[in-house]
Amino acid sequence: MLRTLALLLLLGNLLLWAYGQGYLAPLGLAPHQAREPERLAQQVAPQALRVLNAPAPAAALTAPAPEPLLTPAAVAQATAEPTETLILPGVETALAPAPEPAPAPVLAPPTPTPAPAPPPPPAPATTVPTAGNACWQVRRLSSGQAALIRAALSERADLQGRWSLNEVRIAPRWLVYVGPLANERALQQRRAELTLAQIEHRSLAAPLAPGLALGTFSAREGAERALAQLRARGVTDARVLQERPESIVHTLVLNPISAAERRQLEAKAIWPPNALQPCP
Repeated sequence: MLRTLALLLLLGNLLLWAYGQGYLAPLGLAPHQAREPERLAQQVAPQALRVLNAPAPAAALTAPAPEPLLTPAAVAQATAEPTETLILPGVETALAPAPEPAPAPVLAPPTPTPAPAPPPPPAPATTVPTAGNACWQVRRLSSGQAALIRAALSERADLQGRWSLNEVRIAPRWLVYVGPLANERALQQRRAELTLAQIEHRSLAAPLAPGLALGTFSAREGAERALAQLRARGVTDARVLQERPESIVHTLVLNPISAAERRQLEAKAIWPPNALQPCP
């Protein structure tokens, strides 16, 4: 069995070799040959193709033949027809020199744009001390104190534009008041009674001490209504009292002033001691 298989393989190889060599062509079993005759027909001037540095035959080495002279017609035909150069591996080829590039056109230099004129330097600011400058104010000045301060600061030309006196109108304040009580013991006893009745209250300073405020209001009408409500809850010793009337005060603002200027103004004592405070 193995012998038969080996003979069949040998016979198949012989038939394949004969087919590849074309020995079976009379039987119509020739292999297909890839030929492209149409490429030969598309050649342009194949006679102009010349291999450079090709090995010369032995006869040419012994007696080189003289080069034939070219007629004017042949020269014109050779220059008119394109020349192709075959490039073979390992063989040097001569390339036709590339045409010289046309000279670049000479452009006129651009006209320089004049630079804009620099802005004028800023005007020098007025001479105002800047080191340690800050905002300071004096609040709750009376009309007489404001007039005194206005007269004193108007004489300082270096402070012009850096101080102002602002008028502030203070609304009146009304209290629902219990007191004045006999002594501190009576005050503490009354506080305990109000706390037990869950009635809000606060202690008052002189000249209304010892006494208690059961409410603070900006109008008398509001205080009267609160008093009526407290009496309904059993508070019989309370009354309506004006704590302060409507008034007008002034606020001095110095912004900015240096530490040296502040000391100069405080030395004149034109406002109450320690009244000058930093602005909030």
